[in-house]
Amino acid sequence: MSAKLDEFKEFVKKHPLLKGMVQSKQRTWQELYEDYCILGEAAFPEEEKEEAKAPEKKETKSSTSTEDLIKSVVGYVKKIDPDQVTKTVTSIQKVLELFGGIGGAAAGSALAKKSTGDPLFDKRFDEWY
Repeated sequence: MSAKLDEFKEFVKKHPLLKGMVQSKQRTWQELYEDYCILGEAAFPEEEKEEAKAPEKKETKSSTSTEDLIKSVVGYVKKIDPDQVTKTVTSIQKVLELFGGIGGAAAGSALAKKSTGDPLFDKRFDEWY
């Protein structure tokens, strides 16, 4: 039983379109395995025909999709307005400065609140040197 299963696994590795059939829910692994056990490799002649055509389609599809991707990226870059980018960066910088000022004030007040009562230990490191 396990020898037949191992043979089926090797067969599936050689014919990746079977995996695609399962992923697209045309057939199940159980159906494919049963057909393989009963009829052998002869049960999948249409798969072999499709496999012969598939590599040609895959090459053209990948090169076309890459070209389309490059064209779309170039189109987006052309649409970018440098003045608008500068304005956006400036506004983000102002917001960060505002939050930094609020955070710095909160940290300063937190340090001021920590006092031990001893003037020697209440000094910050910057005040020592």
